Amino acid sequence: MEKTCSRCILGDTFPNINFDKDGVCNHCHRYDKRCSKFSVNPENQKKLRSLVERVKSRGRGLEYDCIQGVSGGRDSTYTLYLLKQWGLNPLAVHVDNRMDSSIAVDNMKNTCRKLDVDLHNHTVEWEEFKDLQRSFLFASVPSVDIPSDHAFVTVLYDIAEEKNIEYVFSGASFRTEGLGSIEWSLHDDERFILDIQSRHGTMRLDNYPLRTIADVFRWYRKGIREIRPLYWMDYRHRDVDPLLERELGWKYYGGHHFESVFTRWAFAFLLPRKFGIDKRITDYATLVLSKQMTREEAFSKMRESIYSAEQEERDRKFIADTLELTEEEMDSVLHAAPKRNFDYDHHSRFHRTLQYLISPWRY
Repeated sequence: MEKTCSRCILGDTFPNINFDKDGVCNHCHRYDKRCSKFSVNPENQKKLRSLVERVKSRGRGLEYDCIQGVSGGRDSTYTLYLLKQWGLNPLAVHVDNRMDSSIAVDNMKNTCRKLDVDLHNHTVEWEEFKDLQRSFLFASVPSVDIPSDHAFVTVLYDIAEEKNIEYVFSGASFRTEGLGSIEWSLHDDERFILDIQSRHGTMRLDNYPLRTIADVFRWYRKGIREIRPLYWMDYRHRDVDPLLERELGWKYYGGHHFESVFTRWAFAFLLPRKFGIDKRITDYATLVLSKQMTREEAFSKMRESIYSAEQEERDRKFIADTLELTEEEMDSVLHAAPKRNFDYDHHSRFHRTLQYLISPWRY
């Protein structure tokens, strides 16, 4: 019988989980440490206001004083809304991989228009990206979304460097989004990407925005820093959603990271069916810890389906058509033996730790 954490809903089948003598898991303890560091108290609110003023001061005379990646989702939309409320002048950046949902596209356009924010839409070099995304599907690993995630971060920081913008804002929120396992997702290792492409791809990645530790070090030396304002706030979905709907005409898209048709299909169908990975569990566990959901509600929601067979069929056809996958190729993706991310090449743990230590994320 599966052992379940006495506080959240994670069980002993979750990778690298452990429990203390009271049955509380390490995920909960990690959450508590972050809550302690980013406590919503007057002192930290003063720090956040001071940080915003520093961004304004450093950005005087520039076209933009900060930059933020947007997807049309709740977190990035609300963060952009806050930046304007605070009197900042951000540049919004989106990386277009041809697989955004129509709701996400409308959300981005409406939000930037109503907030009077310039939107830079970076379109990937399609043939290379298509080949790389196909490679990740054929590689049979759970980190199928890496081609988009890696490109998004790299493009964002490249543009910040090009425009001499020191501050990159992020909509990351540890109170609403759970930390996945390294067995599920890897985002920053170019050797992983290149190994998969060399084994399953058909072309070189000459134009794909690949980043190395040298790029991260260069951004750090140039003073580029990432700010996560939602870390400092009591960020709650039930309060934010009606505000975004009322102020920006924003619409919900059905699930976490469902802004992308590809990610919706991968997270709601491919990962659970092929790898037994349901990424909702870490988000729901976190929402339990932040008291936005009870354990009973979380367990109940985990039993619910948020993705119909009809939607899956439409999404699969869209993805197959977009990536030019035949029925036989798509069938092979679904039925090939699952592999671990670490079945492919990676930098050493020391290298990954060093890259984290010099990463621009500091606030």
